Amino acid sequence: MMWALAIGSVALACGQAGGAAPGGRGPEAAAPGERAASEASESGWRSESFRDVVVEVPASWEPAPAPGGDWCAAVEGRPAAFPDRPYVDSRGPHQAVRTIACPGGGQEPDLHGGGVPREHWSPHVRFAATPVAGGIEEVPDGQVSANGWTRLVRTVGSAKVFVLTDDAHIEEAGRIIASARRAEVDHHGCAASSPIQAGGFARPPAPFDLARLDVVDTIAVCHYGLDSPVGSPGLLASRELGGTGATALLAALRTAPAGGGPDTPDTCAHDRWGDTAIVLRLTAGGSVHEAYVYYDWCFRNGVDDGTTLRGLTTGTCAPLWSGRVVQSGGSGAPFRVCHPGSVSAVNPTKTG
Repeated sequence: MMWALAIGSVALACGQAGGAAPGGRGPEAAAPGERAASEASESGWRSESFRDVVVEVPASWEPAPAPGGDWCAAVEGRPAAFPDRPYVDSRGPHQAVRTIACPGGGQEPDLHGGGVPREHWSPHVRFAATPVAGGIEEVPDGQVSANGWTRLVRTVGSAKVFVLTDDAHIEEAGRIIASARRAEVDHHGCAASSPIQAGGFARPPAPFDLARLDVVDTIAVCHYGLDSPVGSPGLLASRELGGTGATALLAALRTAPAGGGPDTPDTCAHDRWGDTAIVLRLTAGGSVHEAYVYYDWCFRNGVDDGTTLRGLTTGTCAPLWSGRVVQSGGSGAPFRVCHPGSVSAVNPTKTG
């Protein structure tokens, strides 16, 4: 992994403040797979993916939600509402933001974004799709430093990688931003684009029968946004279950009731299908099967192996959510099954 760093001037591979990376957009123009996305991360580091980009981050930088433009609602009565150590932002592009006018941080430049006061900043990594007008996606590549903080930005493929760092973590930040690389398939085997993005509750193109799958080595959880057309990157995040976790999930999938659900079809529009969905990649002995998981709308919820649509149960749904694979809302009935005991502000009658 090649990267360059000079403490003080912070000369990074992403270029000078407000400028582009040396040589234009460099690595993003390289052929996909120039460095295999499945290559093992260096000890003490791990891979994170978004759309068609994979980056290496310190293993100690755990996923957590970053403060956004509604930060003042979150801190009311909760002085420790946000991470106080380095992290990777788990707020995806479909995360709900409260409609509230929070006072601006009053500190320029706003390297964090959203007017979040500096007292709530911590070093972190976040991702954004490009191009999207009028948001953080338009922040130029390069680096900007002020008041002991540095923001590093680099565009790779169809995504921007942001790293906000204090002086104490500048070396790690340089390695993170330099590691960003384009990949058609990430380290868990999740493709940057999937047929599930066709919407309309698309079914797996290679049907199989979960009930006949006796063992599994690993199960990759590939989370997709359904607002990106097939052929364009739509991967939001991924994670992988192995060992007893994968075995328990397979057992729950095999015994889930046929017919799908839970559904409340009278509570939402019938010409839409939600914002996100999951592809499960079940690997056993070198063979891979893909099942689709729908949970975001008021009908057609369930796990579809292309042969049978099985209903969501706590055993099949709750284990999917961890790290940056998060469900931020959806129809109330499936949300309660997937998040038992949750008091999250879900839309119980999602109307689109």
